[in-house]
Amino acid sequence: MKLMNLVIAIVLLPNLVWADSGVAASEQDFKCYITSKKSAEIAFYRWKSSEMNLRMASLVGTIHQSNDGSKYYIYSAEECVTLNAEFTNTKAQVLDKLTPR
Repeated sequence: MKLMNLVIAIVLLPNLVWADSGVAASEQDFKCYITSKKSAEIAFYRWKSSEMNLRMASLVGTIHQSNDGSKYYIYSAEECVTLNAEFTNTKAQVLDKLTPR
């Protein structure tokens, strides 16, 4: 019986490791330049890479809470890029340099 459990564990272990590593690799950190009635800011998100365009589009009209606790609606998501990439919008580039990580 112990031998049977060992064989099953050896057979299934590579499949579990492979499945787990695929999920982690597809998610990525993004930063988005968003505007609202209050101001413009850089917001950080973690999405699957394949869903980035859909998630960016769905930001418009959602409620966002700033660091000071105030809530407001997002008017537009101007641009989203990976965390280490540069924005093409010059206003976003300036704001990104001022935003702490």
